[in-house]
Amino acid sequence: MQNSTNDQGNPYEQQGFTSVNPAFPPQPEQPYYTPQPQVPVQQQVGPDMPPPYAPQQPAYEQQPYQSAQQPNEYAQDAYLPQEPAPFQTAQQPYRAPRTHNYNRINVFLGLVIAALVIVLGAVAISQTFSKDKTRTALVSAGTLGANYTGDAVLVRNEVMYTQEGISQIDYIATEGTLVRRGEKVCTVYTSGFSTREWTTLNNYRTQIKEYQKSLLASTNIETDSQLKRLNTAVLARALETQQMVQLQAGNLINHESLLSTDIQERSYYLKQKYADDQKLNRLYDDEKTQLQRIETWTKPFAAGDTGIVSFYTDGFERVLNVNTYENFSPAQVRQMYRGVLPDTAPLGRNEVPVYRIVRQGGYTVLMLCDDPSWTPTVGASYELLLESFDNTRVSATVESITRSEGELLLRLSIHSEVSPVLYIRSCHVQLSESIYSLTVPAGALTDDAGQLGVVVVQPDGNYFLPVEVISQDAREAHIVPLLNNILSEGSTVLVF
Repeated sequence: MQNSTNDQGNPYEQQGFTSVNPAFPPQPEQPYYTPQPQVPVQQQVGPDMPPPYAPQQPAYEQQPYQSAQQPNEYAQDAYLPQEPAPFQTAQQPYRAPRTHNYNRINVFLGLVIAALVIVLGAVAISQTFSKDKTRTALVSAGTLGANYTGDAVLVRNEVMYTQEGISQIDYIATEGTLVRRGEKVCTVYTSGFSTREWTTLNNYRTQIKEYQKSLLASTNIETDSQLKRLNTAVLARALETQQMVQLQAGNLINHESLLSTDIQERSYYLKQKYADDQKLNRLYDDEKTQLQRIETWTKPFAAGDTGIVSFYTDGFERVLNVNTYENFSPAQVRQMYRGVLPDTAPLGRNEVPVYRIVRQGGYTVLMLCDDPSWTPTVGASYELLLESFDNTRVSATVESITRSEGELLLRLSIHSEVSPVLYIRSCHVQLSESIYSLTVPAGALTDDAGQLGVVVVQPDGNYFLPVEVISQDAREAHIVPLLNNILSEGSTVLVF
């Protein structure tokens, strides 16, 4: 075979075969002719003979091999298949194509695999050394149970006071406050009273006020320190009341009472200062006479009992109270929930409700359960949620139950403060059947002589404690200890 005289040499030619580089196609001006495949002929290969598989086509005669004096980068890569010669060490090392990105990926994958091997090895070692280590867990608290909903009617221990032939009521006590028995709560005016009487009284008071202004205009107020102080107090209190009305903040009723006191104190001082003035005294006498006339139509009301006073009523107070609620059937309670008053509830023709006193000490809830098939336990305690403007949670005890016409009526006793439900008659409620329990991992349960329990870790040793399993799944178990004062929230138990 004829080797090239290129000074740099070609390692593949020195080994007896020609390199092939398919990435470089033949030049367009020299079209490449695909050689026709021929069946190789077995013959001996000598130094002066062509390779056995060299194609004998005219195409190669049109593209002769170019020597080193006329270099052609494609000539060295021409397709000249030869019989591979034994591997020999190249005079110059072969330079592989650039593969920097692939090398980085391989390095990264190698680091990831190495890290995984290290982690898995550490886990295996940890498990190997922890086989003999005792596992423990802390006990936590929890509750279990079901929820039952329904419509409810509230019954308070209250008494409503009424009066016939009332035309007007002046409220004295503050709404929703605690009053004592005999304390004055309001004043009522009978039907014979006319608003013209108030008009006459106000006319006399207006005349007194205008005449007092004329007297003060002729008096040097700066020389009367007492009068100056009273005038300043009235003006300051009036300004505070005006600001309170504009800002809509504060106790306006209490502030009006303070203003009225300041005005009365100044009026008394003026009456004493001008005691010799006959016109002013005559006006005072007219005012007093008119007040006495008005009092003939008024009647003061005092609290009939100690409790919370309220001037708002709904008509159920007379028939629905602590003495009558047990007599109503589920159907009657359903009607009251819808706002229908019983036949005995309406007041007389001229009867007017004045106020009611709500006694403290709890109340009762008549619940119509949405699940009539449920059988609650009489005497059992449940958690009751009253769904209203301000949701209230209280503890409720079942007093009695009644089933009738597809309805289940529960009478629940509530021993909580009555103030949050002072203005609630009907609402929707939710009753929770809660059971206190302790939660441990399922693996903490163990059997000892047929008794299921847990092993409690104590400073002086480990002790087996029998328990009752309320519920259990693959992860945890809800238990109730059969012995008191040993297992509680935060205790440590063994996990097997």
